[in-house]
Formats: sequence, C-alpha cells, structure tokens
Amino acid sequence: MYIDPRVAHGRTKFELNRSPRMFAEERRGKITDIILKSLEDFTGTRNRRALMRLLERQIAPRLEHLGLEPYVGALGATEGLFVNFTTMSTEHGLREFQLQLTVPDLALTSFASHTIRPHAVARCMQRNGVMSLAEIERETCIAFVFARVLRPLALLENWKQAAVPTTGGVFVGELRNNGDFYLNTYIRPADNDRPSRWSRFAALFSPMPNWTAAQVHEGSDLLQWMINHIRALRETAPLAERFPFLIEHYEAADDPLDAIWNAAHAHANAQNASTSQPSGGT
Repeated sequence: MYIDPRVAHGRTKFELNRSPRMFAEERRGKITDIILKSLEDFTGTRNRRALMRLLERQIAPRLEHLGLEPYVGALGATEGLFVNFTTMSTEHGLREFQLQLTVPDLALTSFASHTIRPHAVARCMQRNGVMSLAEIERETCIAFVFARVLRPLALLENWKQAAVPTTGGVFVGELRNNGDFYLNTYIRPADNDRPSRWSRFAALFSPMPNWTAAQVHEGSDLLQWMINHIRALRETAPLAERFPFLIEHYEAADDPLDAIWNAAHAHANAQNASTSQPSGGT
C-alpha cells in the first residue's frame, strides 16, 4: 500500500532531522578527532607492527564505542584501518562515507562515496508504505553495499545513470564526475502497471537471497553475492550493452502516481468546498 507522497516527504524531513539510528553530519569530526588524538598520544616506535597494534587495540575500540565497525588489516594492496559509516541531513539525505588510515604512512582520508537524496528516501518510504527510516533501513543498507560493487563496473562501462537494485526495488540516479553514485529516486518496477525499462534491469538481479538482518548489517555476504552475480552476467554481455539507457544521462520524469494523488486531493478539496457552502433559504 503506497502512502501519500506529501506525507512521505514530510516524514523524510522529520526523520532526517531526528532519527537517532544514524550519525548526524557533525559527528564526522569526532571520528577524525579520535584518530588524530590517538596518533598524537602514541609514543612507541612507528613501525608497521607497532602501528597496526595501535589501530587494533586503541583506535578501533574507541570507534566501536561510537557504534562503528572498523576493520583493521589488509584491503587489497593497502593495509591499515578502514570504516564505512552513514550520515544524514535534510540537505543531502543519506550519505555513506569511507574513512581509511593506512600504514605505515599514516595517511588519513575520508570522503563521501554514495548519496541517497532526500527525494529518494521519501520515494522509498512512500512506495514501501512505511513512515520511518528504520522501516526502510534494509533497503538503504543493501543499496550502499551494492553501490560499492557497481561503482567500478559503472566506471568501466561508462554509465551515465546510476542504478542500484535492492530486494524491494531500484534506486536510480546519476554518476558524478568522480564516479560516485548520486541516487535521486526509488522505484518498484513490479508495482508499475506501465511497461518500464527498469523492470528488466531489476529482473536481472531477482530473486536475491533472503539475507538475515545480521548479513545485511555486516555486508560481506551481499558484496560477494553481487561480485559473483556481476561476473556471471558479464560472461554473456556487459550491462551497458544489455541496457543502453545506462550510458544516457539521467533525466527526472514525472511520477504518474503523483498525478493520481493530486487529482484525489483536488477532488476531495472540491467536495469539502461544496459541502461547506451555506444552503440558501426562502
């Protein structure tokens, strides 16, 4: 059951201002401060072994107290501390940040990777018939995990549009100049009575496994599933060849459901106005 898009947008603004489930934008500075203060206080020898011990025994536990789940170890050819975290604001919506502190050079980098815009958050709430961020957290978490796999694929195939499937729908948007996904809206092709090019795209990733909440939260099983799935698909044809619209620029389109809601509101307002008119007397 869909909900009124005006209600969904209002709830989105309220939730992005108040939800305690995710880090507010201003908390990014605190994460960086913890890392820098720990490095300043460190008096040991700054070799690889000592620095990795510092990350594992001091910095990682302090970040865990903030509700983060840092990883200390090797990631590809890079070694150090890595953490992903989500922030929220009414201006940007939901943004996933990646932070890494590499060893032995102690290079600290923090950057936003992917964004789910407020309009997309509202559409996700509207089209799933819910009224809170907590109720779409599974969809947004899956989107952020899958975006990490799809980003390099999109760059390889020169996508202009960003598309991230989830268990319930598809987040759609554009690629920015740095290759980050900027997801502007959310659709559920299965609920659409009209033919949709996104129906075939979503079907390519369906059915997905019925992941547990713990798997979605941790993310590694989802990452591996998507990596394997993409590899299998590309053995037949690149995704940009299957869906040429991916290499076209994203253009927002009017939602026919909005027109239905607007017509319903106009009709209700007209009915209220007619019944509130004073009756004539003789």
